[in-house]
Amino acid sequence: MKLKNVLLLTTPSSPGRFAGVARFARANAWHLTVADRLTHALDGWTGDGALVTLRDDETIMRHVRSLRKHGIPVVDLTLTRPDVPLPRVAGDNAAIGRAAAAHFASRYFRHAAWFSTGWGHQHELRFKAFADALVTAPERWAWELTTQKAKADDWHSLSRWLARRLSSAKRPLGVFCFDDADASRVESAALAAGLSIPADVAILGAGDDAPLCQSQMVPISSVRHDLERNGYAGAALLARLMSGGKPPSEPILIAPRGIAERASTDSLGIVSDLVKRARDAYASDLAHPPSTTQLAESLGVSRATLDRAFAADIGLPPAKLLVRLRIDGAKRMMIDGKLSLSEISAALGFCNPAYFSNSFRRATGLSPRTWQRNASQSQGV
Repeated sequence: MKLKNVLLLTTPSSPGRFAGVARFARANAWHLTVADRLTHALDGWTGDGALVTLRDDETIMRHVRSLRKHGIPVVDLTLTRPDVPLPRVAGDNAAIGRAAAAHFASRYFRHAAWFSTGWGHQHELRFKAFADALVTAPERWAWELTTQKAKADDWHSLSRWLARRLSSAKRPLGVFCFDDADASRVESAALAAGLSIPADVAILGAGDDAPLCQSQMVPISSVRHDLERNGYAGAALLARLMSGGKPPSEPILIAPRGIAERASTDSLGIVSDLVKRARDAYASDLAHPPSTTQLAESLGVSRATLDRAFAADIGLPPAKLLVRLRIDGAKRMMIDGKLSLSEISAALGFCNPAYFSNSFRRATGLSPRTWQRNASQSQGV
């Protein structure tokens, strides 16, 4: 098999995307020339093909123009510059936005916001899908659209601006961020403003950069943007083009792989004081919960009043909230890894492991064992 010389020009560098490209390269006799910074040292490079991440930068655009001038196939791994006609394999930004909206909706959040440091085509796609999937329109906090250009890189100005918005927003608030770096900025500003995470502000990033997400004071949940598959599929498309194949008429979009759930969204967006008290009563002993009638009596209200409060606040009866609290408790225990699945089932009051497994599958779409394996990978275990 003839060795192919392929350029990987990505900035900033992405370990997940590189892993996907490298896996394809090993299997297909590629030599990779890697440039993860904008550099002039690539002037005059020639080879068989190139994988790039286009940005609004003249240096990288100059390299791409040179490659195409020499007839070298180029595949773009992003949607940042849709105005530049190139074959593309990229993340499905709309699907990422919808996944974020579904995550907050499943946790009963009625108030939501978007935050991004920058603003471009991918930001717009992600925000629009997030907003369209919510019942109530989210606030849009895009720093680049708000600040003067001279202050765009001023950390203190950004932090104060973001803290003011978090403090004045209706709570509990779910904030979806363009990526995990933006999510870490929201966490920093929320903590500086004296807000509780996730009780006051629940934070969701995108990209599932596990080292970054796990290193925060409150570990950050993230949409699992499948960058490794992005890299692998992009390499496969480039291989086809290098063999004389035709480019696709539309970008190939890579769907996200669910949510990596961590502490930053481990909360429910309950507003009603009565429903909060009911939640706390359930949470105090999930293995031996009161009946709905007993719960209402303990809270000093009628069963009908309790049911109406639940319907108005989260649209579910009390028994459904109990199941949700048990499932969330099971997730925490599975991540902790100290108990077996049968022990978790008993600790949370499920009548038997089979009932626990069926309940968990109905709530998450996955068996407990599969969910635990995926969570372990996201946690870096």
